[in-house]
Amino acid sequence: MARRMADVVAALDVAVGPDPNDIRSLPRPEASWPAALDAARPPAKVAWSPTLGYAPLDDEVRTLCERAVRRFEDLGTEVVEIDSVFDADPVMDWLRLATSYNLRTLAPFRGTDDWAKVDPMLAAQVDWAAEHLTPLEVVRAHDACHRLNADLVALFHDVRLLVTPTCAAPPPPRDLDGEGVINGVRDANWARFTYPFNMTRSPAASVCVGRTSEGLPVGIQLVGPQHADLVVIRSAAALEAAIGFEERPSV
Repeated sequence: MARRMADVVAALDVAVGPDPNDIRSLPRPEASWPAALDAARPPAKVAWSPTLGYAPLDDEVRTLCERAVRRFEDLGTEVVEIDSVFDADPVMDWLRLATSYNLRTLAPFRGTDDWAKVDPMLAAQVDWAAEHLTPLEVVRAHDACHRLNADLVALFHDVRLLVTPTCAAPPPPRDLDGEGVINGVRDANWARFTYPFNMTRSPAASVCVGRTSEGLPVGIQLVGPQHADLVVIRSAAALEAAIGFEERPSV
């Protein structure tokens, strides 16, 4: 959303709140979002999971993220490394949900001249959903979201924040058609760390922790319990300050 947490919070302060048109909207929190940046600090204990239990990770990304995790320790936070958060990669359940939503939106354009204007990869996913996805599979994908959330509820009994890489690889070049590169190997699913928390609707923030040897930005992801947005904001702001925003381009 923005380069600095202060700008992200300013945007959220305008956008957050109930809307009668959205049956899932929540009441506006009583606490002030900008005030969360005052004396920002991380919680006493966080979990660091470099793979979530299933994801490969580029070595350069790991090095930069581990350096950022040590900044948490410098701030007085206890860091516990967790080998596995989820039993398996939920990518197929996420794809079932995402493609069914896209099908709902784009179905009226299939078979028309406008269909040629749709990105080919997106069009292929929508076509797959139309031809192969069943209602039962969509319902089971929603069930998977609840199972993932149950895993997080258990985790957050012991820690207040989950820390992961934002992506498994640096941003890919355009000529790879959306694929990333993990330790020299092309990998289509280089964004393995984000969609599980889309599925659980967990508050999360990404903070830039440095750049690769080729100058590409690398992020670390901070994930909080349900509705603990302010914990995530305070922690992200504290980490951003500890890293030093002006340091990042020179890494």
